Amino acid sequence: MAGNGGTSRAFLGRELRRAREAKGISRASLAKACYVSESLVKLWETGRRVPISEHLHQMDEMFGMNGILVRIRDDLVKAAVPLEWFGRWPEVENQATSLWWFELAVIPGLLQTEDYMRAVLRAGDHQADVEEMVSARLERQRVLTKEDDPPMLSSIISESVLRHNVGGAKTMADQLAGLVEMAEGDNKIVIQIVPDRAPVCAGFLGGFIIATLDNGVDVAYLDNQLAGDVIEDVESVRRLRHMFDSFRAEALPRMESISLIMKEMERWKH
Repeated sequence: MAGNGGTSRAFLGRELRRAREAKGISRASLAKACYVSESLVKLWETGRRVPISEHLHQMDEMFGMNGILVRIRDDLVKAAVPLEWFGRWPEVENQATSLWWFELAVIPGLLQTEDYMRAVLRAGDHQADVEEMVSARLERQRVLTKEDDPPMLSSIISESVLRHNVGGAKTMADQLAGLVEMAEGDNKIVIQIVPDRAPVCAGFLGGFIIATLDNGVDVAYLDNQLAGDVIEDVESVRRLRHMFDSFRAEALPRMESISLIMKEMERWKH
């Protein structure tokens, strides 16, 4: 693993464990207090996962550490880990009531199967551990199944994404089967495909996500080959929303989109 990210995360994990044990709190009790699994607490304490801001603030208070855990994260860990492991966007997703996602190169991250995301992350040549990034993305996906009112996800995907070879034929067939299952089984997940013949394809320059928060404010995320940026400027977000609406206007209806995905899925099987 490149850089000092592993060391910084391990240090934070050790301090978290020492503080918990000093207070006589079990992992199970901490997990219950934070509304997470005991296995996730173990990942925190071994440095394999970094707790989000909300959980660190909660543990600082529980352990009487006066903000030390948050400061360790901000001063040592934050600069050493990629945006998906530690950044504002996962927190934005957790607060969103709606997510509006456009992709022209790969399946949206929240809809990816584990094998597909592993292939994407490995091909990205990240200076980080792929398995840790897979774990982080799987954790992000839990936002769609959380008990407390998960967000609606409206996803617009370019038809070409269905034919991009990511991980080989089996991975692609399984991924498209997963898309069909999600599109048919959850009325809060809408997947629409923009056909290659649509004139609006000329405007496909990059993928983006818009999150609508419970206060009605929209925040956007732009991803590129090297990094990702959270966009809060009102005019910039407005322009992205206009683009999303333009793409959706020329996308296939929901059932036609599912039929096209199934067609491409069968092609990958043969």
